[in-house]
Amino acid sequence: MEIVITVVAVLAAVTILYKVLPHRDLGQKKPMFALFPKYKNEVPKPNSDYRVEEVMSSLGFEKKKDKSGSMTYSRGSIVGDISIKLMKINVTFSPTNDGCLPYTVEAAWVVAFDTGDHWEFTKQLGDKLENA
Repeated sequence: MEIVITVVAVLAAVTILYKVLPHRDLGQKKPMFALFPKYKNEVPKPNSDYRVEEVMSSLGFEKKKDKSGSMTYSRGSIVGDISIKLMKINVTFSPTNDGCLPYTVEAAWVVAFDTGDHWEFTKQLGDKLENA
């Protein structure tokens, strides 16, 4: 019984830590190893919101929320693999009036570590949005 309580406590602590840690700036260099990967980036705002929707749809994302100008897209399964292609990922766009489109990328639940896949996905998403 103590093991179950310990496991539940550790999972709860890791989840809370992941949720409260701030998003990291994407940076120029792919990290070889990152703890609790959550990234933020910004690109020039595309001409229309339809372009964002088109890019996200092409990557398998569905729009989940649209409130106060922020849009959240999700794909994957919460019980998915540790692969970024299968795990549930949330991407949130928070448009600004200065012509930029900031966005964040994070796991829907928690990711304790990463070997650069989250960084790479965040970078590729930015590249696709810039070229849309």
